Amino acid sequence: MTAELEIGLYIFILAGFLGYHIITRVPPLLHTPLMSATNAIAAISLVGSLVVAGRDYETFKYGWICRTLGFIAVTCSTTNAVGGFLITDRMLSMFKKAGEEKKKSSQNHLVLIAGTIAVAALIAFIIWWKNAHGGHGVASQTLKYSYIVSSVMFILGLKGLSSPKYARRGMQLAAMGMLLAVLGTLFDDHVRNHTWIVAGFIIGTVIGGAMGRPLILK
Repeated sequence: MTAELEIGLYIFILAGFLGYHIITRVPPLLHTPLMSATNAIAAISLVGSLVVAGRDYETFKYGWICRTLGFIAVTCSTTNAVGGFLITDRMLSMFKKAGEEKKKSSQNHLVLIAGTIAVAALIAFIIWWKNAHGGHGVASQTLKYSYIVSSVMFILGLKGLSSPKYARRGMQLAAMGMLLAVLGTLFDDHVRNHTWIVAGFIIGTVIGGAMGRPLILK
């Protein structure tokens, strides 16, 4: 057994015990929002899709097939993440009081707009940095720390979803963890072509938003 496989096995075992400990403490009231949130977190497969879609395939004869499949994967994973978190947010809004819902609706729209602008600015900065500096000396450290922090955010997010009081905050932590992992992956040395990645982000966000917003919850 190699050292990498042994470390991966330890992480898998610890993650299994930790996940079981957190999930079993969730009250029945929050089972549906929890499943929706974990489904959105499962879209972390997006990080692998980014590497496939953004890799340089000039030396490969059928590289366009790999790039197309990567683009489709980015689109589907983005749709899953965006739609999943939107549906979870709407489920959690059912636990709010009527007055609280009206009070925070305008704030949520402002946060959404500000978050979209911030994400677009970060992606633009990453693309500019990699084109200007080649990403040397930054990629490995960025990947390592972004994955560590995002993993902690996922755990804290699931923990927050085990309580009605902190459920919304837990969902927000999980969403930020997903965003951090994606932005960190864009620094990967193998990600060189961002055209298909950005296109997948846009299409997936539109589809996920269109599918998540009009859903009627009773």
